[in-house]
Amino acid sequence: MTAPSSARLAGLADGTAAPVVSVLVVAYNSAAIIADCLASIPEACTRYRYEVLLIDNGDGSTETLVAKEFPSVQIVPSQGNVGFAAANNILAAQAQGEHLLLLNPDVELKKDALDILLDAASTYPAAAAFGGVTLDRDGRPDLGNTVHVPSLREMASRVLGRSSARADPLVQLAGDAKVEALSGSLVMFRRTAWDEVGGLDARYFLYCEEIDLFYRLAKKGHSFWRVSAARGFHDIGHGEALSPTRMLYRAAGTMQFARLHWNGLRQALAFLFLWLGAWQRFVAGKLLGHWSKHLKNVGDCHRDIALRPKHWRFGYDERRGLLARMRRE
Repeated sequence: MTAPSSARLAGLADGTAAPVVSVLVVAYNSAAIIADCLASIPEACTRYRYEVLLIDNGDGSTETLVAKEFPSVQIVPSQGNVGFAAANNILAAQAQGEHLLLLNPDVELKKDALDILLDAASTYPAAAAFGGVTLDRDGRPDLGNTVHVPSLREMASRVLGRSSARADPLVQLAGDAKVEALSGSLVMFRRTAWDEVGGLDARYFLYCEEIDLFYRLAKKGHSFWRVSAARGFHDIGHGEALSPTRMLYRAAGTMQFARLHWNGLRQALAFLFLWLGAWQRFVAGKLLGHWSKHLKNVGDCHRDIALRPKHWRFGYDERRGLLARMRRE
């Protein structure tokens, strides 16, 4: 997709009126995909004023490309790889919109997607957040459309192979639905709700930070809607949806949630269930991977969770957590 002109990317903004929505993009070595993401915004938002802000948590190559090809994007100076939560908070502090859209650089919005989300804000005035439906390479809703707040029941059910939260990628997700949480890859918050709880918790580095935000907003009585007609292609993980590193961060993010919101016993049970589940998948991959490439991949991706539990069991604790251990290695 070719880059639009600067004037077109500015949308309806006339330089005097505040934007209705601020699009926040946290990039990490995203130069290969960022153009498609940014170029999709104008056709996704044709009826509302908007602005686009970007911060580069990576090597600086994405910022360089965007500054050259998308001059109307506001580039917020990088503070290093501070994590997804902290970077979005930095962007939000600079944003002027009454709504904040968190948009992953690996998401390409479909036509009118942002207009539809903003229309939904009027349709559901009591709601605090609105998410779209993300699609995989085959145009089917992906697993990110059914994220859930962690629970011990769900963790135990995954060990038993009876997960109620496991999404069916073939489900069409027809019609809007009130949900307990939305994926952080394509989600819009009312600025008032975001500010009420202080935005994302920067103690998370990667994964579960948006779940934590929804959990805190729900405790304040807020509700959230998944809006079926607002859609976007999601090239999860730049084409690598599963990897040992991503799964290790996911486990650490889940344990960070447990550490912040659960008592000691529940934290211990969460660790046990996650560890047992990882061992199951790791062993299954070893035993059956010869006959199933998928099982081998799943087993490989759970290897570090199974074999290195000390790396993730304390979440992102400053002394014992994943980042602290990785820095020491």
